[in-house]
Amino acid sequence: MPEIIRSFVAVKMPGDMADLLENFLSEIRPLSRIRWVRRSQFHITLKFLGENTREVTEDIKEALIPLKHFEPFTVKLSYIGAFPNLSSPRVLWLSGDEGAKELGNLAKRVNDALYDNAGLERDARKFKAHLTLTRLKDTYLPENLVRKLGEVPALSWTCDELHLMRSELTPSGAVYSEIM
Repeated sequence: MPEIIRSFVAVKMPGDMADLLENFLSEIRPLSRIRWVRRSQFHITLKFLGENTREVTEDIKEALIPLKHFEPFTVKLSYIGAFPNLSSPRVLWLSGDEGAKELGNLAKRVNDALYDNAGLERDARKFKAHLTLTRLKDTYLPENLVRKLGEVPALSWTCDELHLMRSELTPSGAVYSEIM
C-alpha cells in the first residue's frame, strides 16, 4: 500500500512574533476551557492539500520550488475573527489587512502551479488570510474572553518564503513538520 501524506502549503510566523502570540494566549488560557493551537502550529495556510501519495507529494514539491522564495512583503495580523462569525464561532482566527492582498495573490499562484504542474484541483472557496487560533464545537465564549480577544497584540513580519508542511493527526492534535 502506498504511503499517504497529509499536507498543506503555508507561510510561517517567525519566532519573535510567535513568542508574542504565545504570551498573549498564555494570558487568556485561564479564561476558558478552550484548547488553543500550540506555538508549533502558528502559520497561515495558503492551500490545504489533503491526503496524497508520496509520488503526488513529490510532484507538489516540484511545482512549488519556483514559488518557495518571492518578493518580500509585510504581513500584519491585528484582529480576531471567526468562521462563520463571532456569534457562533467554529474557528477563531487572527488576521489583518496589511499583506492580505499579497497573501491572496500568493495563494492564487500556489493554486495555479499545483493545478498546472501537479494536477490538483483549484480551491473553490475564496481565500481568507488567517492564522487559526482554535477550533470550537458548541463552545460559549465568556464575555471576559471576548473582551480580552480585542486586546490581541499586532504581529508584523516580513514574509518572503512559503513551506510545504506535513500534518500528522495524533490523539493530542495535529503535529506539523516541514517537507520543503
